[in-house]
Amino acid sequence: MALPRATGLARQGARFLSAAASRTTTTTTTTVRPAAPSRPVLPASLANCTCVAVRPFASSSALQKKRKIAPAANSPSRADDKNPSHSTSSSSSSSSSSSAADNNAVEDPLDFSGLIAAYAPIDAHFKAQLQSVLHGGRFNPSTLGALPVTVKSTEPAAPSGSGSGSGQHDTFPLRELAQVVPRSGRTISLLVNDRAYIKPIMSAVQASREFNQQPQRSEDNDLELLLRVELERRDELARRVKEATQGWRERVRQARTRHDKMLKEGKRTGAVLPDVVKRAEKELQKLQDKKMKEIDAEEAQTMKQLERGN
Repeated sequence: MALPRATGLARQGARFLSAAASRTTTTTTTTVRPAAPSRPVLPASLANCTCVAVRPFASSSALQKKRKIAPAANSPSRADDKNPSHSTSSSSSSSSSSSAADNNAVEDPLDFSGLIAAYAPIDAHFKAQLQSVLHGGRFNPSTLGALPVTVKSTEPAAPSGSGSGSGQHDTFPLRELAQVVPRSGRTISLLVNDRAYIKPIMSAVQASREFNQQPQRSEDNDLELLLRVELERRDELARRVKEATQGWRERVRQARTRHDKMLKEGKRTGAVLPDVVKRAEKELQKLQDKKMKEIDAEEAQTMKQLERGN
């Protein structure tokens, strides 16, 4: 009877000890130390060397793909990014369209600065022509020096099969081939630069409408030609003045043609309002009438100077 009782006490003691051990395990805090950093493994030849400095490899951050921002809902399509050739053609077409738009842009119909600038060289040309009539007439050295003279070309002849060469001619003003020197006794001397120019100059002077005379050879100089200055009658000088002023008026009328075309095109396309077109036409006519009055005044003044001279 004593053995079973002892066994029961032993069992109770064992259960008590296991319960106490479990309580101790739950209440005990376990401290975990961090593991020491791993060191790089050196080769066997450098394991016992104390003079080698070990440096860990540097690591760079990984490259990240650039985030593509989605276009706005109202933005145009970007099909050009996928098709470079289309983008090039579209850019060229856009540049051509922009340049075409610039060319087609209508100028200010009330801006006459271009027309006024076109009048300046016309005025200078015909005023000089009137002065040449007053001072020496057609035998004025500047007028005579501008006479065109045709001479044979000095360039070497082309091969025989080309069909050109010996028949080539060049045209020069008389002042480049000879010196025009006024002499006393109503005589003009032409000092020719080269003997080869004598016959072409004589032919040009004889065939010209203004001079129509045969230059004479000088007895003292083989390279000198003499022209006799003929006195022009008053009616002949007056005719030349009228011809010059009439040509002046024609050039003035032709100068406004470009502005008239611009107004007509703007009216046809609707780029210029009809009221603006009418106003521009009136202002343009006033400008032309003013220029015509200036030409009439120049003609009248020149005629008065001719009368005084005679």
